[in-house]
Amino acid sequence: MDKHKKINKTIFTLSIIEGILIIFFLAYLLTYSIVVGGDALYISPVLFIALFFMVLIPIGLFLYYLGIKFRKRNLYKFELEDVTIAKMSKKLDKKQKRKRFSDLLELDVNEPEVVKNITFDEVNSLEAFTNAFRNFCASRKKLYYAIDDIRSFIASLLTSKTMILQGMSGTGKTSIALAFEEFIGNPTTVIAVQPVWKERSDLLGYYNEFTKKFNETPLLKELYRSNFSDQIFIIVLDEVNIARIEYYFAEFLSLLEYPNIEQRTIEITNDSWPKDPKLLIDGRMQIKRNVYFLGTANNDESTFSISDKVYDRAMIMNLNKKAKEFESIDQGPIKISNENFENLAKLALNTYSNYDKIDEMANKLNKILIEFFQITFGNRMMNQLKNYIPIYIACGGEEMEAFDDFVYKKILRKLENKDALKVSNAISPFIEELNKIFGTNEMKKSKKYLTRFEVK
Repeated sequence: MDKHKKINKTIFTLSIIEGILIIFFLAYLLTYSIVVGGDALYISPVLFIALFFMVLIPIGLFLYYLGIKFRKRNLYKFELEDVTIAKMSKKLDKKQKRKRFSDLLELDVNEPEVVKNITFDEVNSLEAFTNAFRNFCASRKKLYYAIDDIRSFIASLLTSKTMILQGMSGTGKTSIALAFEEFIGNPTTVIAVQPVWKERSDLLGYYNEFTKKFNETPLLKELYRSNFSDQIFIIVLDEVNIARIEYYFAEFLSLLEYPNIEQRTIEITNDSWPKDPKLLIDGRMQIKRNVYFLGTANNDESTFSISDKVYDRAMIMNLNKKAKEFESIDQGPIKISNENFENLAKLALNTYSNYDKIDEMANKLNKILIEFFQITFGNRMMNQLKNYIPIYIACGGEEMEAFDDFVYKKILRKLENKDALKVSNAISPFIEELNKIFGTNEMKKSKKYLTRFEVK
């Protein structure tokens, strides 16, 4: 029972009591006038008391009742509005509690219809696909890349689901990712990393207790959308090292390495509501194999250094100079499915037959790396090397070219964390050993990279 009903009930009770008192005083006055006499009644204080109860109190109660009615309509207006708002808020809370993911629920409705209209082109050659992409960049986007950079880009995507694009500003780090998404016909999501990011909720969003809604970030929506089709989804983390990537991206670094798709699920919420999006199972969402992360990195005083944990898991592409313009044929988009894309990589791995040679080269290199620099590489990097070389060759490259490219980007970069003077003193004898093992005309990128550590 609310406050106003209680007041009305009180007034009604008092009125009944007053009625009983009036009857009592009427009976009392009648008895008094008979016993004492009517003349004595006029001067008796009892008369005035009776009149007070019989006349003034009922009038006061009546006026008070009218006042309560008036106050209920006017003076309590704001209080009543607050009550109304509170009731509406409760209803809104219940409604929102049923649907906390408005954007994802919209994708549940719309995306299946979009997927129905997607048709994929059939690609039978990684080399042809690589050349087509380079021509597309030149003819449609006026972006010019050296063929070895394009081979490295495609081979790196197929070696790891994470790639770091680094180099000087203006060399086309973000542009190559945007051109690739246009080439394959699926818009790329570019996410500007913020300096304050520290955890995965900065990427995936969080539940807002005030609005009763989940803050659905662009990444969350793109990851959810990737579950509806086999398109390739390229997600660009722009200025990936303006915050510590090993903090906010740590869970993805582990998940993307799992070969079993059933293990590649990430927690979005710690509970499950009946009206949650259909692809959130017990608050978790699957990260499919058609998702690739590309991070652009600048190395200056405003950024953090990227840790070995990230470098060891991600492939690296260095863009340190602009390529010269060249004549290209006009090339349109090729909408390739992720299954087709990965099958081309599997074909390259199955047809390559020199894995023993890779082991031999890696062991010889590892021996002199330990001798001169006290650095080595483990099983993860060895597995990447055995994937990268065959895929790079399938893109049209050479075996030693691929080996050299991998070594200087993934292994020799570890020298940056070593004592500069000791590294400088060991450069010349190390290069002599490289020449003995691989020949003076091989490992050119690695040798050029090593010269940056020489103290003159």
